[in-house]
Amino acid sequence: MKITKILSLFTFIIFCISCSNDDNIFHLKTIRLNEYELHKSLPEQHLYLKVFDNENTSSMTETESFPSYLPLPVTVKADPSPQMNLYARPYRIELWGDVSGLIGSCTVNMDDYKIVFPIDMEVKSENLEVSLLGSWE
Repeated sequence: MKITKILSLFTFIIFCISCSNDDNIFHLKTIRLNEYELHKSLPEQHLYLKVFDNENTSSMTETESFPSYLPLPVTVKADPSPQMNLYARPYRIELWGDVSGLIGSCTVNMDDYKIVFPIDMEVKSENLEVSLLGSWE
């Protein structure tokens, strides 16, 4: 009986902590490109990733460029390191090529996740799979 009360209290505490995540800020440091569709049929070019707040049309950050012939996964630094309120609004990650333009995109929507504080979070769509790496404030 005592163990049930302790487990109930523990569950309640975890629930309360997870409900207050809207104020937590994620500092994106790097993005790891795990996979993208049609990468074998695209011309050799330099690739880079952009991060967008779904409410704005200008990018929050852009990664350094890298050659498309590098084997995947490729980890690149986000500069500047944006502050993202992942629990409050969705964000969009886009892969761009200097020759082909927009290659693919995926959306980061924390409603799709059941984790409290992701440090290395994979996000994917039909044509793009990335991992976001950073720290929480």
